[in-house]
Amino acid sequence: MTTHLSVRLAWHDRGWDGCVCDAPQLNASCIVHQHIREQRDDVREEQAAGIPLADLGGWLPPCSRDTGAFARRGYETTHHDPLEFRSLLPVPETIPGYSCCPSPYRWMREENFRDVCNAEGLAIRGPDRPKQAGWVTEADRQRELLRHFWKKVEAGRSLIFFYCNHGNPLDESTPRVIVGVGRVKEMGPQLYFGSRPGYADQYPVWSRRITQDYPDQGVRLPYQEYLRGGHPLEGIICRVPNSALPDFSYVGEHVSDDVAVSILERIIQSVERVRAEGRVPGDWDGRLAWLNEALDDTWTGRGAYPGIGSVLQYLGCEKGAAFHRLVLAPMARRGEDPWKHVTAILDGRAEPTHPEYRTGLLRAREQWSKLRNRHRLLSTLVRFELSPEQVERISNPDLRVRSGIDASESEIVANPYLLAESDFGTLKSPPIGLEAIDHGMLPEGDAALFPGDDFVAHDDRRRVRAVTHAVLSDAASNGDTVLPLSEALQRVTERFPDQRACRPDRDIFIADAPFHEPILWMAVDDDPQLVALRTLREMEQYIGVTIARRAKKVAPPSPTAPDWRAALEAVFGPPANEREEAAFAEKEVALGTLLSRRLSVLTGGAGTGKTSVLKVFLDELERLEGRKPVLLLAPTGKARVRLSTRTQRNAMTIHQFLLKAGWLVPGLFALRAQSDRDTWKATTVVVDECSMIPADLFATLLRALDMGPLARIVLVGDPNQLPPIGPGRPFIDILRYLDDEQPACLAPLEVAMRTNPGSAATSQGSVALTLAEGYRAGKPVPGDDEILSAIAKGQSHGDLDVVFWNSHDELIAKLERKVCELAGFRPGDYVGFNASLGLDTKSGEKVEDWQGLSPTRTQPFGTEDLNRFLQRKYKGGLIRTANQPRSSMPRPFGDQEIVSTDKVIQTRNRSADPWPRNSGLDYVANGEIGVVTGMTKGQKSEYLDIAFSTQPGVSYRYFRNEVNENLELAYALTVHKAQGSDFDSVFFIVPQSASTLSRELIYTGLTRFRKRLVLFLERDVAPLLRLRSPDASDTRLHNTFVFSLHLRPEDVKRPRLDTLIHRTRRGKAVRSKSEVIVADTLQSLGISYEYEDPLRSPTDPDDFRLPDFTVSFEGDVFYWEHLGMLSVPSYREAWERKRRWYENHGWLDRLITSEDRPDGGIDAAEIERIARGRILGE
Repeated sequence: MTTHLSVRLAWHDRGWDGCVCDAPQLNASCIVHQHIREQRDDVREEQAAGIPLADLGGWLPPCSRDTGAFARRGYETTHHDPLEFRSLLPVPETIPGYSCCPSPYRWMREENFRDVCNAEGLAIRGPDRPKQAGWVTEADRQRELLRHFWKKVEAGRSLIFFYCNHGNPLDESTPRVIVGVGRVKEMGPQLYFGSRPGYADQYPVWSRRITQDYPDQGVRLPYQEYLRGGHPLEGIICRVPNSALPDFSYVGEHVSDDVAVSILERIIQSVERVRAEGRVPGDWDGRLAWLNEALDDTWTGRGAYPGIGSVLQYLGCEKGAAFHRLVLAPMARRGEDPWKHVTAILDGRAEPTHPEYRTGLLRAREQWSKLRNRHRLLSTLVRFELSPEQVERISNPDLRVRSGIDASESEIVANPYLLAESDFGTLKSPPIGLEAIDHGMLPEGDAALFPGDDFVAHDDRRRVRAVTHAVLSDAASNGDTVLPLSEALQRVTERFPDQRACRPDRDIFIADAPFHEPILWMAVDDDPQLVALRTLREMEQYIGVTIARRAKKVAPPSPTAPDWRAALEAVFGPPANEREEAAFAEKEVALGTLLSRRLSVLTGGAGTGKTSVLKVFLDELERLEGRKPVLLLAPTGKARVRLSTRTQRNAMTIHQFLLKAGWLVPGLFALRAQSDRDTWKATTVVVDECSMIPADLFATLLRALDMGPLARIVLVGDPNQLPPIGPGRPFIDILRYLDDEQPACLAPLEVAMRTNPGSAATSQGSVALTLAEGYRAGKPVPGDDEILSAIAKGQSHGDLDVVFWNSHDELIAKLERKVCELAGFRPGDYVGFNASLGLDTKSGEKVEDWQGLSPTRTQPFGTEDLNRFLQRKYKGGLIRTANQPRSSMPRPFGDQEIVSTDKVIQTRNRSADPWPRNSGLDYVANGEIGVVTGMTKGQKSEYLDIAFSTQPGVSYRYFRNEVNENLELAYALTVHKAQGSDFDSVFFIVPQSASTLSRELIYTGLTRFRKRLVLFLERDVAPLLRLRSPDASDTRLHNTFVFSLHLRPEDVKRPRLDTLIHRTRRGKAVRSKSEVIVADTLQSLGISYEYEDPLRSPTDPDDFRLPDFTVSFEGDVFYWEHLGMLSVPSYREAWERKRRWYENHGWLDRLITSEDRPDGGIDAAEIERIARGRILGE
């Protein structure tokens, strides 16, 4: 057995080559680390860009402990006391090339102390004063813990795995990315800090210098080279499997042989792709040869029975892991079977011969004798690397069921892959991963020395099913609920490196359908053949059946007809103009639909008044039918607060509701297959923000409801917002089904009530919301291209301001200037900045007056960098004062150095007592935004007090150890985090490119404001034009099968949902069915066209419009506009302005128009008549 090492590196744009970054001020990934965020001097680093650390004259950037991991030259560094209150004297060290200095932080925490000692068989005293959390502070305890940690790392044997956490520019959704691997060449000596009065003992430096044997051994994945070359990264990113995340979470941590096998296999696959793509030169064949040798070594170190120690611990031998490592592993290297030796002791056929383990082994023997029905199961589990907690929950039938494993001991013995297919873990231990089981079922090298009867072939049907399950689970997390069988089998083949590849034969896979059936759903008689997770497929089917059944039903008419007009006027006041009159008219129709249907769907964009309509509906329903049970639900905590506040009724998050109803596993929030409680009774259920709900959550919500007394289900949402995180997009599927089959259930709101400041008496409406219309799924208002043209010229108008930026520094400067302008304070005015957040009243009510938004976190234009800039500019002095050793203030809180007066966001739902007591909600929701009204430094604790905008007059307390898991800075938020919220003024940053950009993201960002939107565009309007296209939609990427199949073609690398996007015969994506008919008519007549091609003014190239079709025929050019919704005043006015633009430029004679019928349909014959008459001249 060999213990390997994981080492976290801060992102470096030169590949950790021992130099300062080429563009340090643009490295927004490294500042997720507290010490770098706190200490990075942007000006000084920019001046030293690209210079080796050795040439900096003694000054070093805060990332220096990582920067030399792949550097030829070394440098001098200084280690500082990690516990600042001691102020121990620093100690210098010479760092040779190819070295780094990790610290084993998990081992230095009191909350992990007992677990570490038990797992390692250590006899170390406890703390001087009893405590359950915090750092280990006693010198002798630190020394012993560090000695045991580092002695397990062996020079010449141990591998060192380098990784980045979420602070990486490769993939923001990936929590851990492997960046390289090497072999430990040597370790530096244990160093000690200098002493001072009160600290005379030898206090050890926690970090240890580790030098790798690079470049002779090891590999660095060429992410930086790919980024510089603009190459696609997805194929080479090496992700840490979820089951191994604990081993890659504490800066420096031990890694077992079994986990090392998993990581090496993934690195090999990444390097093979780098070699195949040929984008970066290098000896990739040599690197692969070394990786395969290292893989062979780790298989040997893993051995045949990596789970023996955990099984012994489960049986009561606390030192089982140490017995395995120190006694049994050497026995295996001599060719003796360790498990036979252990079972001889457990059965009483042999006695323990090592005194230090005797008591524990005898205790295990006693337990073993009482568990005879579990002997076969435990004998199977020793072949897998499992934690003691995992062994316990598999072996104990009650715990097994609670973890989702609905299988008996004999079924698990017959097919251990069942564990990877069904276990969802516990709060203390992660789910059992596929790799852990697969390594035991298909071992290699010395790990296969003691073969069992249960070893499998590469294409054993048990293995095929388990790998398919893993592939489909990954697909579900990325939005797909179903895959074509051919695509799924291809992914199965690519799951492991070639030598371990699982290559199922399609016909055999189909023949094994009865075996696959409990886990997989298959449709092999369809074209294409399909496969899905059975649980997920049944959830989609349940959604489809339930919605289709209820959609057909009409509620009985009310004895008293409601006066919807009077109710609306009570909320909005009487309509002031034609646009508001149209808004009232559609709201009256919508309210009638909500009342009359068993199922209704209320849709509308920002500003259309959906929540206000809900309040009117619920008030009138109560007046008509009395106080019957009403259930209001929302997918997020912030959305719940908004729904509750605006309807003046209690609401719950969906997760709160499902937990009460028994459909969620407490703590884990895993969905149960069934509940042991009665279904929930209500007569009306309203579900808000439905576009955010994935299929599994939506189906479980429906299952939890008692459909008997349920008279009305009202689904509410904006289908143009970002799709759900997770499988499917049921809200979109339901809308499309109802639009085709039951349109009477739909209650659309099209007319925005939100207007420009000062324009309430006009019908103009919001300029910014009109711009957002171009990013909706349907036909936009004609005026959106007029606004795009004005934006291209840098023109601000109404509630939309436009700012262009060309560099990071320019963005920062212009952003600050614009925030100051709208929030009413001068640059650098600390008091004015605080007043803009409501600090003058300490209420938190003004904290949402302005908000920065970005599509990403870890880019130079991302939220990490923007938050850091604003905090340092306006809170920098406070942070410096709080960091002084003898400051009366507590030190800044958390990784982001949160201090008093900072703006923060709650990042998870939290139950807590407010102050004053009994005056708040006793709950802070995920997404609530607040301001730190005070921070206190007590004798025993330090804490923050925070006032949230949604709970005026109260505050909530956060102790230091609660900050990181609950709070983040919130001067700037990602668009994803802002979904479901709105703000008076929004500063929305749109770069030329970002991996997260999509049509839905742009729409969501554009619609988060209440009064004013400031658009910060990098260079020009190109991203706005590009992202208008239906092909830029994220929602289309989801394969789903709720009512009918929505599947992307297998041969399209960038997936496309043909059934979701309207496509012409030649494959062009257009916005509406009507435009498909126009396009196909033109093609059938042999007339060529371009769709939404900018038509620019001859005198000003930034003055343009986007005709629906630019038509060319025999040298003549025409501009065809297809019109709809002319009955809507805002639409009609926008079209008249666009028509005048054509006229003013002399193109009116080339303009062709067609219209939808009043019912929204289109007359294809009329389209052909117009084309023949105007274009062909017939």
